[in-house]
Amino acid sequence: MLELSNNPPASDPNPGALQRALKVAFDLHNSGRHVDAEALCRLLLPHLPQDGQLLMLLGLALQKTGRAPEALKYLDQAAQLEPKSARILNSLGFIHQSLKNYAKAAEYYMQAIGLGMGAAATYYSVGNACYQLGELDRAAGFFKKAVELQPGDAASWNNLGKCLSDTNHLEESIQAYNQAMSINPEFAMAGYGRAVAILATGRLLEGFREYNQWRTHGVKSRQFAQLEWQGERIPAQTLFLHTEQGLGDAIQYSRFIPQARERAGKVILECRPQLKSFFAGCNCADSVIAFGEPIPPFHRFTSIASLPGILGVTLPTIPNQVPYLKIPVTGQPLLERDARLKVGVVWAGDPAHHNNANRSLRLEQFAPILRVPGVTYYSLQVPMHAHDETLFSSLTHVRDLGGQFKSFLDTATAVAELDLVVAVDTSVAHLAGALGKPVWTLIPYAPDWRWLLEREDTPWYPTMRLFRQKQAGQWPTVIARVAEELGRLAACKSSRPAAATPVFSLDIS
Repeated sequence: MLELSNNPPASDPNPGALQRALKVAFDLHNSGRHVDAEALCRLLLPHLPQDGQLLMLLGLALQKTGRAPEALKYLDQAAQLEPKSARILNSLGFIHQSLKNYAKAAEYYMQAIGLGMGAAATYYSVGNACYQLGELDRAAGFFKKAVELQPGDAASWNNLGKCLSDTNHLEESIQAYNQAMSINPEFAMAGYGRAVAILATGRLLEGFREYNQWRTHGVKSRQFAQLEWQGERIPAQTLFLHTEQGLGDAIQYSRFIPQARERAGKVILECRPQLKSFFAGCNCADSVIAFGEPIPPFHRFTSIASLPGILGVTLPTIPNQVPYLKIPVTGQPLLERDARLKVGVVWAGDPAHHNNANRSLRLEQFAPILRVPGVTYYSLQVPMHAHDETLFSSLTHVRDLGGQFKSFLDTATAVAELDLVVAVDTSVAHLAGALGKPVWTLIPYAPDWRWLLEREDTPWYPTMRLFRQKQAGQWPTVIARVAEELGRLAACKSSRPAAATPVFSLDIS
Protein backbone atom coordinates (compact mmCIF):
# COMPACT_ATOMS: atom_id res chain seq x y z
CA MET A 1 0.00 0.00 0.00
CA LEU A 2 1.22 3.48 -0.82
CA GLU A 3 2.38 5.22 2.36
CA LEU A 4 1.12 8.79 2.54
CA SER A 5 2.94 11.32 4.66
CA ASN A 6 0.89 13.36 7.11
CA ASN A 7 3.13 16.31 6.38
CA PRO A 8 2.03 18.67 3.61
CA PRO A 9 4.14 18.88 0.49
CA ALA A 10 6.77 21.60 0.26
CA SER A 11 5.41 25.11 -0.01
CA ASP A 12 6.50 25.37 -3.62
CA PRO A 13 6.61 21.80 -4.98
CA ASN A 14 7.77 20.97 -8.45
CA PRO A 15 4.80 21.09 -10.89
CA GLY A 16 5.99 17.88 -12.48
CA ALA A 17 5.99 16.14 -9.12
CA LEU A 18 2.45 17.29 -8.49
CA GLN A 19 1.26 15.88 -11.81
CA ARG A 20 3.04 12.61 -11.14
CA ALA A 21 1.33 12.44 -7.74
CA LEU A 22 -2.02 13.16 -9.41
CA LYS A 23 -1.38 10.27 -11.80
CA VAL A 24 -0.68 8.03 -8.80
CA ALA A 25 -4.02 9.12 -7.31
CA PHE A 26 -5.81 8.17 -10.55
CA ASP A 27 -4.03 4.80 -10.55
CA LEU A 28 -5.11 4.18 -6.95
CA HIS A 29 -8.72 5.02 -7.81
CA ASN A 30 -8.72 2.86 -10.93
CA SER A 31 -7.34 -0.08 -8.96
CA GLY A 32 -10.14 0.18 -6.40
CA ARG A 33 -8.09 1.81 -3.61
CA HIS A 34 -10.53 4.70 -3.23
CA VAL A 35 -9.64 5.57 0.37
CA ASP A 36 -5.98 5.97 -0.56
CA ALA A 37 -6.92 7.96 -3.66
CA GLU A 38 -9.01 10.33 -1.54
CA ALA A 39 -6.19 10.80 0.97
CA LEU A 40 -3.67 11.65 -1.74
CA CYS A 41 -6.14 14.03 -3.41
CA ARG A 42 -6.62 15.90 -0.15
CA LEU A 43 -2.83 16.26 0.22
CA LEU A 44 -2.61 17.67 -3.29
CA LEU A 45 -5.64 19.97 -3.04
CA PRO A 46 -3.87 22.92 -1.27
CA HIS A 47 -1.35 23.00 -4.12
CA LEU A 48 -3.79 22.42 -7.00
CA PRO A 49 -7.00 24.15 -5.81
CA GLN A 50 -7.95 25.14 -9.37
CA ASP A 51 -7.25 21.76 -10.97
CA GLY A 52 -10.54 20.43 -12.31
CA GLN A 53 -9.18 16.91 -12.81
CA LEU A 54 -8.07 16.70 -9.18
CA LEU A 55 -11.46 17.94 -7.96
CA MET A 56 -13.18 15.45 -10.23
CA LEU A 57 -11.07 12.58 -8.92
CA LEU A 58 -11.69 13.55 -5.32
CA GLY A 59 -15.43 13.58 -6.02
CA LEU A 60 -15.31 10.14 -7.65
CA ALA A 61 -13.34 8.70 -4.74
CA LEU A 62 -15.87 10.12 -2.29
CA GLN A 63 -18.75 8.61 -4.26
CA LYS A 64 -17.08 5.21 -4.21
CA THR A 65 -16.80 5.39 -0.42
CA GLY A 66 -20.48 6.22 0.02
CA ARG A 67 -20.39 10.01 0.21
CA ALA A 68 -22.10 11.02 -3.02
CA PRO A 69 -23.58 14.34 -1.77
CA GLU A 70 -20.11 15.53 -0.72
CA ALA A 71 -18.72 14.22 -4.00
CA LEU A 72 -21.19 16.34 -5.94
CA LYS A 73 -19.75 19.50 -4.35
CA TYR A 74 -16.29 18.79 -5.76
CA LEU A 75 -17.63 17.75 -9.18
CA ASP A 76 -19.61 20.98 -9.44
CA GLN A 77 -16.45 22.96 -8.66
CA ALA A 78 -14.56 20.99 -11.29
CA ALA A 79 -17.25 21.73 -13.91
CA GLN A 80 -17.09 25.45 -13.13
CA LEU A 81 -13.34 25.40 -13.71
CA GLU A 82 -13.50 23.25 -16.85
CA PRO A 83 -17.03 23.61 -18.34
CA LYS A 84 -15.94 22.01 -21.63
CA SER A 85 -14.40 18.91 -20.07
CA ALA A 86 -16.36 15.90 -21.33
CA ARG A 87 -14.68 13.79 -18.68
CA ILE A 88 -15.90 15.98 -15.83
CA LEU A 89 -19.42 16.24 -17.26
CA ASN A 90 -19.57 12.49 -17.68
CA SER A 91 -18.47 12.10 -14.05
CA LEU A 92 -21.20 14.53 -12.98
CA GLY A 93 -23.68 12.31 -14.77
CA PHE A 94 -22.34 9.32 -12.88
CA ILE A 95 -22.65 11.07 -9.49
CA HIS A 96 -26.20 12.27 -10.20
CA GLN A 97 -27.17 8.78 -11.33
CA SER A 98 -25.87 7.33 -8.06
CA LEU A 99 -28.11 9.86 -6.27
CA LYS A 100 -31.09 8.81 -8.45
CA ASN A 101 -31.20 12.26 -10.06
CA TYR A 102 -31.80 10.58 -13.41
CA ALA A 103 -32.88 13.65 -15.39
CA LYS A 104 -29.75 15.54 -14.33
CA ALA A 105 -27.62 12.48 -15.04
CA ALA A 106 -28.99 12.18 -18.57
CA GLU A 107 -28.43 15.89 -19.15
CA TYR A 108 -24.74 15.71 -18.16
CA TYR A 109 -24.15 12.51 -20.13
CA MET A 110 -25.59 14.15 -23.24
CA GLN A 111 -23.35 17.19 -22.75
CA ALA A 112 -20.36 14.86 -22.50
CA ILE A 113 -21.40 13.09 -25.71
CA GLY A 114 -21.82 16.48 -27.40
CA LEU A 115 -18.24 17.31 -26.46
CA GLY A 116 -16.94 14.15 -28.09
CA MET A 117 -17.16 11.50 -25.37
CA GLY A 118 -18.70 8.87 -27.61
CA ALA A 119 -17.57 5.78 -25.71
CA ALA A 120 -19.90 2.79 -25.44
CA ALA A 121 -19.86 3.18 -21.65
CA THR A 122 -21.30 6.70 -21.90
CA TYR A 123 -24.15 5.55 -24.16
CA TYR A 124 -24.77 2.67 -21.75
CA SER A 125 -24.94 5.11 -18.83
CA VAL A 126 -27.32 7.55 -20.50
CA GLY A 127 -29.44 4.59 -21.60
CA ASN A 128 -29.77 3.49 -17.98
CA ALA A 129 -30.73 7.00 -16.89
CA CYS A 130 -33.39 7.25 -19.60
CA TYR A 131 -34.78 3.85 -18.66
CA GLN A 132 -35.21 5.01 -15.07
CA LEU A 133 -37.05 8.06 -16.38
CA GLY A 134 -39.46 5.81 -18.27
CA GLU A 135 -38.13 7.01 -21.66
CA LEU A 136 -37.84 3.48 -22.99
CA ASP A 137 -37.62 4.17 -26.73
CA ARG A 138 -34.89 6.74 -26.12
CA ALA A 139 -33.07 4.32 -23.81
CA ALA A 140 -33.25 1.57 -26.45
CA GLY A 141 -31.64 3.94 -28.96
CA PHE A 142 -28.69 4.56 -26.64
CA PHE A 143 -28.21 0.86 -25.92
CA LYS A 144 -28.26 0.17 -29.66
CA LYS A 145 -25.47 2.73 -30.04
CA ALA A 146 -23.57 1.10 -27.16
CA VAL A 147 -23.65 -2.38 -28.77
CA GLU A 148 -22.75 -0.86 -32.12
CA LEU A 149 -19.60 0.59 -30.55
CA GLN A 150 -18.88 -2.42 -28.35
CA PRO A 151 -20.70 -5.51 -29.68
CA GLY A 152 -19.07 -7.75 -27.09
CA ASP A 153 -20.73 -6.02 -24.12
CA ALA A 154 -23.31 -8.45 -22.74
CA ALA A 155 -24.73 -5.87 -20.29
CA SER A 156 -25.69 -3.47 -23.08
CA TRP A 157 -27.36 -6.27 -25.06
CA ASN A 158 -29.25 -7.31 -21.93
CA ASN A 159 -30.47 -3.77 -21.27
CA LEU A 160 -31.49 -3.38 -24.89
CA GLY A 161 -33.47 -6.61 -24.55
CA LYS A 162 -35.22 -5.24 -21.46
CA CYS A 163 -36.17 -1.98 -23.20
CA LEU A 164 -37.53 -3.84 -26.23
CA SER A 165 -39.49 -6.21 -24.01
CA ASP A 166 -40.96 -3.33 -22.03
CA THR A 167 -42.16 -1.71 -25.26
CA ASN A 168 -43.74 -4.98 -26.49
CA HIS A 169 -41.14 -5.62 -29.22
CA LEU A 170 -40.83 -9.19 -28.04
CA GLU A 171 -39.07 -10.88 -30.97
CA GLU A 172 -36.46 -8.12 -31.16
CA SER A 173 -36.07 -8.39 -27.40
CA ILE A 174 -35.42 -12.13 -27.63
CA GLN A 175 -32.76 -11.51 -30.29
CA ALA A 176 -31.00 -8.99 -28.04
CA TYR A 177 -31.09 -11.41 -25.11
CA ASN A 178 -29.70 -14.11 -27.43
CA GLN A 179 -26.72 -11.84 -28.15
CA ALA A 180 -26.14 -11.28 -24.43
CA MET A 181 -26.30 -15.02 -23.71
CA SER A 182 -23.96 -15.85 -26.59
CA ILE A 183 -21.37 -13.55 -24.99
CA ASN A 184 -22.00 -14.78 -21.44
CA PRO A 185 -23.98 -18.05 -21.24
CA GLU A 186 -24.18 -17.70 -17.43
CA PHE A 187 -25.78 -14.25 -17.54
CA ALA A 188 -28.76 -15.01 -15.30
CA MET A 189 -30.46 -11.63 -15.78
CA ALA A 190 -30.44 -12.05 -19.56
CA GLY A 191 -31.56 -15.68 -19.33
CA TYR A 192 -34.49 -14.72 -17.12
CA GLY A 193 -35.40 -11.77 -19.35
CA ARG A 194 -35.36 -13.99 -22.44
CA ALA A 195 -37.56 -16.57 -20.72
CA VAL A 196 -40.12 -13.93 -19.77
CA ALA A 197 -40.15 -12.48 -23.30
CA ILE A 198 -40.70 -15.95 -24.78
CA LEU A 199 -43.56 -16.60 -22.34
CA ALA A 200 -45.15 -13.29 -23.34
CA THR A 201 -45.29 -14.48 -26.95
CA GLY A 202 -47.38 -17.44 -25.80
CA ARG A 203 -44.68 -20.05 -26.43
CA LEU A 204 -45.13 -21.56 -22.98
CA LEU A 205 -43.37 -24.88 -23.54
CA GLU A 206 -40.15 -23.17 -24.62
CA GLY A 207 -40.54 -20.28 -22.20
CA PHE A 208 -41.16 -22.34 -19.07
CA ARG A 209 -38.27 -24.64 -19.92
CA GLU A 210 -35.95 -21.64 -19.84
CA TYR A 211 -37.83 -19.99 -17.00
CA ASN A 212 -37.15 -22.97 -14.75
CA GLN A 213 -33.44 -22.64 -15.48
CA TRP A 214 -33.29 -18.98 -14.46
CA ARG A 215 -36.37 -18.46 -12.24
CA THR A 216 -34.34 -17.97 -9.05
CA HIS A 217 -32.71 -14.86 -10.52
CA GLY A 218 -33.61 -12.10 -8.08
CA VAL A 219 -35.03 -14.43 -5.42
CA LYS A 220 -33.31 -16.57 -2.82
CA SER A 221 -33.05 -20.14 -4.02
CA ARG A 222 -34.23 -22.80 -1.57
CA GLN A 223 -31.67 -25.50 -0.84
CA PHE A 224 -32.57 -28.95 0.49
CA ALA A 225 -30.69 -32.22 0.84
CA GLN A 226 -33.46 -34.05 -1.03
CA LEU A 227 -33.56 -34.26 -4.81
CA GLU A 228 -35.59 -31.74 -6.78
CA TRP A 229 -38.70 -33.23 -8.34
CA GLN A 230 -38.70 -33.51 -12.14
CA GLY A 231 -42.27 -34.75 -12.62
CA GLU A 232 -41.67 -38.47 -12.09
CA ARG A 233 -44.31 -40.60 -10.37
CA ILE A 234 -43.58 -41.05 -6.67
CA PRO A 235 -46.76 -42.72 -5.37
CA ALA A 236 -45.23 -43.77 -2.05
CA GLN A 237 -43.39 -40.51 -1.38
CA THR A 238 -44.14 -36.97 -0.19
CA LEU A 239 -43.65 -33.96 -2.45
CA PHE A 240 -42.89 -30.59 -0.87
CA LEU A 241 -44.04 -27.57 -2.90
CA HIS A 242 -42.87 -24.11 -1.89
CA THR A 243 -43.81 -20.66 -3.16
CA GLU A 244 -41.08 -18.13 -3.86
CA GLN A 245 -42.79 -15.18 -5.54
CA GLY A 246 -45.88 -13.03 -5.02
CA LEU A 247 -49.33 -13.86 -3.69
CA GLY A 248 -50.87 -13.69 -7.15
CA ASP A 249 -48.27 -16.08 -8.55
CA ALA A 250 -49.05 -18.62 -5.83
CA ILE A 251 -52.77 -18.43 -6.59
CA GLN A 252 -52.20 -18.71 -10.35
CA TYR A 253 -49.82 -21.68 -10.10
CA SER A 254 -51.92 -23.53 -7.50
CA ARG A 255 -54.06 -24.80 -10.39
CA PHE A 256 -51.26 -27.28 -11.13
CA ILE A 257 -51.24 -28.85 -7.66
CA PRO A 258 -53.91 -31.48 -8.54
CA GLN A 259 -51.66 -32.81 -11.32
CA ALA A 260 -48.75 -32.97 -8.89
CA ARG A 261 -50.96 -34.82 -6.37
CA GLU A 262 -51.77 -37.42 -9.03
CA ARG A 263 -48.04 -38.25 -9.29
CA ALA A 264 -47.12 -38.18 -5.60
CA GLY A 265 -48.33 -40.03 -2.55
CA LYS A 266 -48.73 -36.81 -0.56
CA VAL A 267 -48.23 -33.08 -1.19
CA ILE A 268 -47.14 -30.49 1.37
CA LEU A 269 -47.63 -26.86 0.31
CA GLU A 270 -45.65 -24.04 1.89
CA CYS A 271 -46.92 -20.49 1.29
CA ARG A 272 -46.85 -17.00 2.71
CA PRO A 273 -48.66 -16.66 6.05
CA GLN A 274 -51.42 -14.54 4.47
CA LEU A 275 -52.38 -17.46 2.22
CA LYS A 276 -52.21 -20.33 4.71
CA SER A 277 -55.82 -20.35 5.92
CA PHE A 278 -57.07 -19.77 2.36
CA PHE A 279 -55.14 -22.66 0.81
CA ALA A 280 -55.94 -24.90 3.79
CA GLY A 281 -59.64 -24.08 3.44
CA CYS A 282 -59.50 -24.89 -0.27
CA ASN A 283 -58.05 -28.34 0.52
CA CYS A 284 -55.63 -27.91 -2.38
CA ALA A 285 -52.86 -29.95 -0.70
CA ASP A 286 -52.64 -32.71 1.88
CA SER A 287 -51.17 -30.21 4.32
CA VAL A 288 -50.43 -26.48 4.20
CA ILE A 289 -47.75 -24.70 6.21
CA ALA A 290 -46.66 -21.07 6.34
CA PHE A 291 -43.14 -20.00 5.45
CA GLY A 292 -41.00 -20.15 8.58
CA GLU A 293 -42.92 -23.03 10.17
CA PRO A 294 -41.22 -26.43 10.63
CA ILE A 295 -41.29 -28.44 7.42
CA PRO A 296 -42.58 -32.01 7.83
CA PRO A 297 -40.48 -34.85 6.38
CA PHE A 298 -40.57 -35.13 2.58
CA HIS A 299 -38.80 -36.99 -0.24
CA ARG A 300 -38.80 -34.58 -3.20
CA PHE A 301 -39.31 -30.83 -3.57
CA THR A 302 -39.86 -28.13 -6.14
CA SER A 303 -41.21 -24.61 -6.47
CA ILE A 304 -44.86 -24.21 -7.33
CA ALA A 305 -43.68 -21.82 -10.09
CA SER A 306 -41.75 -24.71 -11.66
CA LEU A 307 -44.85 -26.87 -12.15
CA PRO A 308 -45.90 -25.50 -15.57
CA GLY A 309 -42.45 -26.29 -16.98
CA ILE A 310 -42.27 -29.69 -15.31
CA LEU A 311 -45.73 -30.61 -16.60
CA GLY A 312 -45.06 -29.35 -20.13
CA VAL A 313 -47.91 -26.84 -20.20
CA THR A 314 -48.91 -25.08 -23.43
CA LEU A 315 -51.58 -22.43 -24.02
CA PRO A 316 -54.24 -25.02 -25.00
CA THR A 317 -53.43 -27.28 -22.02
CA ILE A 318 -53.58 -24.69 -19.22
CA PRO A 319 -55.94 -26.11 -16.57
CA ASN A 320 -58.53 -23.33 -16.54
CA GLN A 321 -61.72 -24.94 -15.32
CA VAL A 322 -63.01 -22.58 -12.63
CA PRO A 323 -63.37 -22.41 -9.82
CA TYR A 324 -60.20 -24.40 -9.30
CA LEU A 325 -60.02 -23.12 -5.72
CA LYS A 326 -63.14 -23.49 -3.56
CA ILE A 327 -63.57 -22.05 -0.11
CA PRO A 328 -65.85 -23.46 2.60
CA VAL A 329 -69.36 -22.02 2.51
CA THR A 330 -70.04 -19.87 5.57
CA GLY A 331 -73.51 -19.63 7.01
CA GLN A 332 -73.53 -15.87 7.58
CA PRO A 333 -73.31 -13.59 4.49
CA LEU A 334 -70.63 -10.93 4.79
CA LEU A 335 -72.30 -8.45 2.46
CA GLU A 336 -75.72 -6.88 2.80
CA ARG A 337 -78.57 -8.03 0.56
CA ASP A 338 -78.71 -5.53 -2.28
CA ALA A 339 -80.64 -5.44 -5.53
CA ARG A 340 -77.92 -3.33 -7.10
CA LEU A 341 -74.74 -4.60 -8.70
CA LYS A 342 -72.16 -5.47 -6.01
CA VAL A 343 -68.65 -4.61 -7.21
CA GLY A 344 -65.36 -5.05 -5.38
CA VAL A 345 -62.52 -2.69 -6.32
CA VAL A 346 -58.73 -2.66 -6.01
CA TRP A 347 -56.77 0.21 -7.56
CA ALA A 348 -53.22 -0.36 -6.27
CA GLY A 349 -50.86 -3.25 -5.60
CA ASP A 350 -48.08 -3.92 -3.14
CA PRO A 351 -45.66 -0.95 -3.11
CA ALA A 352 -42.77 -3.41 -2.78
CA HIS A 353 -43.56 -4.99 -6.17
CA HIS A 354 -40.88 -4.22 -8.76
CA ASN A 355 -43.44 -2.99 -11.32
CA ASN A 356 -45.93 -1.40 -8.96
CA ALA A 357 -45.55 2.10 -10.41
CA ASN A 358 -46.72 0.90 -13.82
CA ARG A 359 -49.55 -1.39 -12.72
CA SER A 360 -51.09 0.71 -9.91
CA LEU A 361 -53.21 3.85 -9.81
CA ARG A 362 -53.92 6.55 -7.28
CA LEU A 363 -57.49 6.60 -6.05
CA GLU A 364 -58.09 9.94 -7.77
CA GLN A 365 -57.29 8.28 -11.11
CA PHE A 366 -59.58 5.33 -10.37
CA ALA A 367 -62.40 7.47 -8.92
CA PRO A 368 -64.47 7.89 -12.15
CA ILE A 369 -65.30 4.18 -11.95
CA LEU A 370 -66.74 4.76 -8.48
CA ARG A 371 -69.16 7.39 -9.82
CA VAL A 372 -71.15 4.95 -11.96
CA PRO A 373 -74.74 4.90 -10.64
CA GLY A 374 -76.64 1.74 -9.76
CA VAL A 375 -73.61 0.06 -8.16
CA THR A 376 -72.79 -0.81 -4.55
CA TYR A 377 -69.02 -0.57 -4.15
CA TYR A 378 -66.82 -2.52 -1.78
CA SER A 379 -63.15 -1.64 -1.37
CA LEU A 380 -60.92 -4.71 -1.22
CA GLN A 381 -57.82 -2.50 -1.15
CA VAL A 382 -55.01 -3.69 1.14
CA PRO A 383 -53.05 -1.71 2.13
CA MET A 384 -54.76 1.67 1.89
CA HIS A 385 -51.97 4.01 0.86
CA ALA A 386 -51.55 7.24 2.81
CA HIS A 387 -52.00 9.44 -0.27
CA ASP A 388 -55.45 7.86 -0.86
CA GLU A 389 -56.85 8.05 2.67
CA THR A 390 -58.28 11.58 2.53
CA LEU A 391 -60.12 11.03 -0.74
CA PHE A 392 -61.34 7.61 0.34
CA SER A 393 -62.80 9.02 3.55
CA SER A 394 -64.98 11.30 1.42
CA LEU A 395 -66.39 8.41 -0.62
CA THR A 396 -69.15 7.54 1.79
CA HIS A 397 -70.86 5.27 -0.74
CA VAL A 398 -67.84 2.91 -0.87
CA ARG A 399 -67.74 0.35 1.94
CA ASP A 400 -64.26 -0.50 3.20
CA LEU A 401 -63.81 -4.25 3.52
CA GLY A 402 -60.03 -4.32 3.03
CA GLY A 403 -59.43 -2.72 6.40
CA GLN A 404 -61.20 -5.67 8.05
CA PHE A 405 -59.29 -8.45 6.28
CA LYS A 406 -56.89 -10.51 8.36
CA SER A 407 -56.01 -13.09 5.70
CA PHE A 408 -56.74 -14.05 2.12
CA LEU A 409 -59.52 -16.32 3.34
CA ASP A 410 -61.35 -13.17 4.46
CA THR A 411 -60.76 -11.61 1.04
CA ALA A 412 -61.97 -14.76 -0.72
CA THR A 413 -65.12 -14.89 1.42
CA ALA A 414 -65.98 -11.34 0.37
CA VAL A 415 -65.17 -11.94 -3.30
CA ALA A 416 -67.45 -14.99 -3.34
CA GLU A 417 -70.45 -12.77 -2.55
CA LEU A 418 -69.69 -10.08 -5.16
CA ASP A 419 -71.10 -9.84 -8.67
CA LEU A 420 -67.89 -8.43 -10.15
CA VAL A 421 -64.34 -7.46 -9.19
CA VAL A 422 -62.60 -4.54 -10.91
CA ALA A 423 -58.89 -4.55 -10.09
CA VAL A 424 -55.46 -3.64 -11.31
CA ASP A 425 -53.02 -6.48 -11.96
CA THR A 426 -52.64 -7.66 -8.39
CA SER A 427 -53.34 -10.75 -6.29
CA VAL A 428 -57.07 -10.02 -5.86
CA ALA A 429 -57.54 -10.27 -9.63
CA HIS A 430 -55.95 -13.73 -9.54
CA LEU A 431 -58.08 -14.65 -6.55
CA ALA A 432 -61.33 -13.67 -8.27
CA GLY A 433 -60.31 -15.57 -11.39
CA ALA A 434 -59.41 -18.68 -9.40
CA LEU A 435 -62.79 -18.56 -7.65
CA GLY A 436 -64.57 -18.28 -11.00
CA LYS A 437 -65.87 -14.77 -10.33
CA PRO A 438 -66.27 -12.22 -13.13
CA VAL A 439 -63.24 -9.94 -12.90
CA TRP A 440 -62.15 -6.98 -14.99
CA THR A 441 -58.38 -6.47 -14.81
CA LEU A 442 -56.71 -3.19 -15.74
CA ILE A 443 -53.44 -3.91 -17.55
CA PRO A 444 -50.49 -1.57 -18.27
CA TYR A 445 -49.24 -1.15 -21.83
CA ALA A 446 -46.27 -3.45 -21.24
CA PRO A 447 -48.05 -6.20 -19.33
CA ASP A 448 -46.81 -9.01 -17.19
CA TRP A 449 -45.96 -11.93 -19.47
CA ARG A 450 -49.02 -14.01 -18.46
CA TRP A 451 -51.44 -11.54 -20.06
CA LEU A 452 -49.78 -11.91 -23.48
CA LEU A 453 -50.38 -9.04 -25.93
CA GLU A 454 -53.46 -7.39 -27.41
CA ARG A 455 -56.17 -9.93 -26.49
CA GLU A 456 -58.94 -8.97 -24.07
CA ASP A 457 -59.39 -12.45 -22.65
CA THR A 458 -56.87 -14.75 -21.00
CA PRO A 459 -56.38 -18.51 -21.16
CA TRP A 460 -55.59 -18.48 -17.44
CA TYR A 461 -59.01 -17.30 -16.22
CA PRO A 462 -62.14 -17.76 -18.37
CA THR A 463 -64.14 -15.25 -16.29
CA MET A 464 -61.55 -12.50 -16.61
CA ARG A 465 -61.68 -9.60 -19.04
CA LEU A 466 -58.61 -7.46 -19.71
CA PHE A 467 -58.74 -3.68 -20.16
CA ARG A 468 -55.38 -2.63 -21.61
CA GLN A 469 -53.57 0.66 -21.90
CA LYS A 470 -53.09 1.68 -25.53
CA GLN A 471 -50.11 3.85 -24.61
CA ALA A 472 -47.65 3.53 -21.77
CA GLY A 473 -48.81 5.34 -18.64
CA GLN A 474 -52.14 6.40 -20.13
CA TRP A 475 -54.90 5.29 -17.74
CA PRO A 476 -57.72 7.82 -18.49
CA THR A 477 -59.00 5.99 -21.58
CA VAL A 478 -58.91 2.67 -19.72
CA ILE A 479 -60.83 4.14 -16.78
CA ALA A 480 -63.40 5.74 -19.11
CA ARG A 481 -63.97 2.46 -20.91
CA VAL A 482 -64.39 0.49 -17.67
CA ALA A 483 -66.84 3.09 -16.34
CA GLU A 484 -68.85 2.95 -19.57
CA GLU A 485 -69.01 -0.86 -19.54
CA LEU A 486 -69.87 -0.87 -15.85
CA GLY A 487 -72.70 1.59 -16.47
CA ARG A 488 -74.18 -0.74 -19.07
CA LEU A 489 -73.89 -3.68 -16.71
CA ALA A 490 -75.53 -1.81 -13.84
CA ALA A 491 -78.39 -0.68 -16.08
CA CYS A 492 -78.88 -4.24 -17.28
CA LYS A 493 -78.96 -5.50 -13.69
CA SER A 494 -81.52 -2.91 -12.57
CA SER A 495 -83.84 -3.72 -15.49
CA ARG A 496 -84.00 -7.43 -14.65
CA PRO A 497 -86.54 -8.99 -12.30
CA ALA A 498 -85.21 -9.31 -8.77
CA ALA A 499 -85.37 -13.12 -8.88
CA ALA A 500 -83.55 -13.47 -12.17
CA THR A 501 -80.32 -15.49 -12.08
CA PRO A 502 -77.53 -15.35 -12.85
CA VAL A 503 -76.92 -11.65 -12.23
CA PHE A 504 -75.06 -11.40 -15.53
CA SER A 505 -72.76 -13.32 -17.76
CA LEU A 506 -69.66 -12.35 -19.67
CA ASP A 507 -68.90 -13.44 -23.21
CA ILE A 508 -65.13 -13.17 -23.59
CA SER A 509 -64.67 -15.63 -26.40
